[in-house]
Amino acid sequence: MDTVIQRFIKTVNEIPEKTAQLSKDSAGEFHPTSYGELLEKVKIAAAGFHTLGVKRGDPVGFICDNRPEWAVCDFALLALGSYDVPRGCDIMGGPMAQILGIPECEFAILENELQLEKLLAVKKELPKLRKIILIDSPADPAETRKKGKDFEIKTYEEIVTAGKAFQEENPGFIEEEAAKGSSSDLATIIFTSGTTGDPKGVMLTNESYVLQAEGIHKNIHITEDEVWMTILPIWHSFERAINYIVFLNKNTVAYSKPIGQVLIQDFGKVKPSMMTAVPRVWEALYNGIMRNVKAKGTSAEKLLNFFLANAGRHEWLKRKITGRNFQYRRPFPLVNQIVYALPYALLTPIRALGNILLFNKVKESMFPNWFTGISGGGALQPRVDQFFAAAGISLMEGYGLTESGPIISAREAHNPVSGGVGVPLPAVEIKVVDVEDGDKPLKPGERGVLMVKSAQVMTGYYGKPDLTAKVIRNGWLDTGDIVVLDRRDNIAIVGRAKDTIVLLGGENIEPVPLEQKICESPYIDAAVVLGQDSKYLSALIVPNFELVEEYAKKNNITYGDTSHVGDVPEIQELMNGEIAALISAKNNFAPFERIYKFTILHESFEVGRELSSKMELLRPTIYKLYKTEIEELTRS
Repeated sequence: MDTVIQRFIKTVNEIPEKTAQLSKDSAGEFHPTSYGELLEKVKIAAAGFHTLGVKRGDPVGFICDNRPEWAVCDFALLALGSYDVPRGCDIMGGPMAQILGIPECEFAILENELQLEKLLAVKKELPKLRKIILIDSPADPAETRKKGKDFEIKTYEEIVTAGKAFQEENPGFIEEEAAKGSSSDLATIIFTSGTTGDPKGVMLTNESYVLQAEGIHKNIHITEDEVWMTILPIWHSFERAINYIVFLNKNTVAYSKPIGQVLIQDFGKVKPSMMTAVPRVWEALYNGIMRNVKAKGTSAEKLLNFFLANAGRHEWLKRKITGRNFQYRRPFPLVNQIVYALPYALLTPIRALGNILLFNKVKESMFPNWFTGISGGGALQPRVDQFFAAAGISLMEGYGLTESGPIISAREAHNPVSGGVGVPLPAVEIKVVDVEDGDKPLKPGERGVLMVKSAQVMTGYYGKPDLTAKVIRNGWLDTGDIVVLDRRDNIAIVGRAKDTIVLLGGENIEPVPLEQKICESPYIDAAVVLGQDSKYLSALIVPNFELVEEYAKKNNITYGDTSHVGDVPEIQELMNGEIAALISAKNNFAPFERIYKFTILHESFEVGRELSSKMELLRPTIYKLYKTEIEELTRS
């Protein structure tokens, strides 16, 4: 099997003139870079890195956010048989020292001088680091080199100049180096702290990413004409895999940001056919659409709700008739077709009218060239999932872990099964085992731990064979996720084995489904369910401050700033009503899953504090930050 760079070079030779990247200038306008131009930049950068001393097998620190140079540097390192140790610019000095120090990086590529300042503050912890490359040239290079006198500091411009000179004297050198690579060569070491806070370097090979670039066709069926919008941190395994999928499948990628107004403007300019995003981005788009309709008045809101409800029922009936639902036993399609055909037919004209009056307008204004979106890095809210399906806007959900490369599964674009995260990619083998007895396989419909076997899976945690042995047993990766499979290997995530709450009564509770359900309330942005070793469940609640403020104004409720919102009895009653209605027997929750107490927090959760870069809850951090509130809630 080819390496990533070998496959990329083949792609460029086939379509040198096609647009590979769309990048914004300082005015926010997009400009194209062809595949041929991108490869030339890669070869020059690789030659420049070679003149600096980067060689096969070297780990190179790479602290940088999404930008065109990221792909150039990444491919350049792979061409030399090197690999990067990446992170985004939000990293602080201490963690930076850890991820660059553990693999003993001698080289580091930094986006700007700010990242250099962070590094200089921890330089004593990096005795092996010798050479640094700055992508953005400093205002005063001489002063910068003076401050970083312990290192050899080069600007990216200097690397490019050196690379061009080397290329002229040694034509074909980079192609020869790239040809030496093997699919088993490391492509990256991505550090993840997991829930323990202990940095673990996930080692992923070229084969892992090539398999995903090939295998995605089974589930998503992408064509060569796709234009992707990328907004997730590119250093992370999911977005990195997507970028390789783009470039190895002759697609185009446009770089944007997960900021509402910026993303919407870029959508209008690029008109992408595909985008990957975490659930919160899709929820923000959903909320934006709903707000726009509500702003038009009560009549428009009622009309939207009417058509959404009927489109949702129509979509549900369609899935029953076509078998696009979870099936734990042998189905009887003819019976379903007979039972559901009449109500489906009756709702068809109502849905068609809704498309004409509402949904087609949304698609034409925001998604004119849309094929599908992919939600990953966390669970997609059911109400958001249902809205996009009802509106006829394709939104798939995928699943994976950094340790698995990361893409384990994705819904099939032309035959999506709602309520799950799809079926495995072709190169991925899965099984479900008992939580207590890891050797006992389970049947479809039974809850257990998902195990994965594939060449996509990491070769291990860097320098930590003991930790590797705990998660990879007999070639199977223990994902730590509690799942249910149907008879066709559709996967539904129901919780995390290590997040399971055990009440004093012995009841085992998965907090994630409860948290997802609570967040279906438009007035709640985030929820953290608590209760380990307690008599009952409680929760930390982060309100949607904007909608709570609207509610307060409509109901003549006054309070100071957000620091007082949780103290207002009327707001407490609002939240209590929302939670009680959602976590109820009507929604199939058991009595012991009821939320008995909650605290309304005064600030939104932030990435890097309560949330990971994938927008997942950092539970250990949350437990520390809100220790006082949690102790008050869980006190019997």
